[in-house]
Amino acid sequence: MEQMKCPGQDTRFWKPGDIFVAQCPKCGAEIEFFKDDARRRCAWCGHMFYNPKIALGCAEWCQYAEKCVPDLMKEKKATQTFKERLAELVHSRLQDSDAWERTEKGMQYALDLLKSEGGDPRVVLAAVLLHRVKPDQARNFLEKLAAEPDTVAAVMDLLAGAGAERDLNRQLYEDTLALLDPQSHPLFHTRTAQRLAEEGEK
Repeated sequence: MEQMKCPGQDTRFWKPGDIFVAQCPKCGAEIEFFKDDARRRCAWCGHMFYNPKIALGCAEWCQYAEKCVPDLMKEKKATQTFKERLAELVHSRLQDSDAWERTEKGMQYALDLLKSEGGDPRVVLAAVLLHRVKPDQARNFLEKLAAEPDTVAAVMDLLAGAGAERDLNRQLYEDTLALLDPQSHPLFHTRTAQRLAEEGEK
């Protein structure tokens, strides 16, 4: 007897739209996605980008999710836990409610950029969370959470404005700051940031 697949993974239960075409944010080529794809590489330019319609659906609550989509769940858990713990530390430091609201808005921009453009969520999200914290305090928070030395170094480089100009994490971080304060940062690196800025003007 054939073992039944999880309905969420079994294509017999899929609906129209569960397989769709997304535009590569780098070159504009059309790339096919399945609804449960975490990310795909563009066949034309080689850019790896996240599924713009990713929805874990039943994986959010199903007891078998870690066996069904292990890579997706592992990545989501690791990033979420680190982000949430760091957010608590930063929130406790930022006494100004406006500063925290700005940081939360920046996090949403960063998440939108990461979803479309790729990049390292831990590095970019940490830098956005820490961008209003003094450098020595930022390093202290990262080390308190036992962040890997490479992650700490990458985040501190972003906060200091260091690193290669073509580094994707740096571009996403700078685009987030530009979206938060267009007058101080009038230029965007990515097409996604330009789209978000145009949507914000409407």
